[in-house]
Amino acid sequence: MLSYQELLILSPTVTELLGVKAMSSSVPDQAMRKEYDLAISFAGEDRDLARDVATQMTAHGYKVFFDEYERAALWGADLTAALGKIYMEASQYCLILVSENYAKKPWTNHERQFALSRALQERRPYILPLVLDDTRLEGLSPTVGYLDLRNSSLQEVYRLLYAKLGDPQSKLGEDRAKLTDSAKSAIRDVLAACYRRAVFTRFHAQLGDEAMFKSLAECRQNLQRLIMYVEPLENRRLIAGMIAELDLIERVGSEPFTWDYSGTAGTIDGAKLRVISSLGALARTIDTPLALPSSITEELFWSEEDANKPPEGHETWEGWIGQAGGFKG
Repeated sequence: MLSYQELLILSPTVTELLGVKAMSSSVPDQAMRKEYDLAISFAGEDRDLARDVATQMTAHGYKVFFDEYERAALWGADLTAALGKIYMEASQYCLILVSENYAKKPWTNHERQFALSRALQERRPYILPLVLDDTRLEGLSPTVGYLDLRNSSLQEVYRLLYAKLGDPQSKLGEDRAKLTDSAKSAIRDVLAACYRRAVFTRFHAQLGDEAMFKSLAECRQNLQRLIMYVEPLENRRLIAGMIAELDLIERVGSEPFTWDYSGTAGTIDGAKLRVISSLGALARTIDTPLALPSSITEELFWSEEDANKPPEGHETWEGWIGQAGGFKG
């Protein structure tokens, strides 16, 4: 398969062939609109990457088919028929994460066959391959343009996806006063998922590091499931930022501990403060009576059960917190 960059060299009209109009938003004809802007087909081993893509695109207003978002709808359904419809009829584009594991799985083969059938029926690009290794997929033409994650950053992938998909099908710019009951309920679910001591307690105050990291990982996973239900787009972006901060905490937690100015404690507390700030902004959109601390609290917990309980400690700004990655507001 030729990479996107190689195709650019081969032909000056490649942007037309790929359906990308000079990297500007291309809005598909209304008659072509589908239920989903993008369906992601992937192997279970590549789920973390698929989740990152789904979260990023959803945060920017796109309707994405990602199986974790549709657990209720898929529960009890005939998956052969349901997935066939999604990959052959219901999506504007299909992103395939091409890997050795993908090529070996029966379910991904099923999804790919439907996607290929759709691609044959239409005179425009439908399958968007994102290559993770040297695997070649049966049925996918070697001349199809692709992106290789080994020499392209995720940010570049997102930039090209935005250009490829054009404007999101749903316009999520409603005024706060016009939030629907379901939109308000989704924000309440987000607040409930984050209302735990692991989020609000200063790193040096709590003694159960393992409990904290487990609780925060669960919080991140809950937010990744909830983000698609939140409106408007402004609020989705707040949640995407919170997910990024929680992911930062996980990555920092896997590294050797340091007390440096920008070390472990300061980085984690700074990330928590930014999450708390976003939670406050979300709470204000629905005028919730929930009493959210506006800064990090001082309390102790040892177990994951305690880490998941609501915060009860007093708020504090004294000491080194303001100089180690944290901020007020």
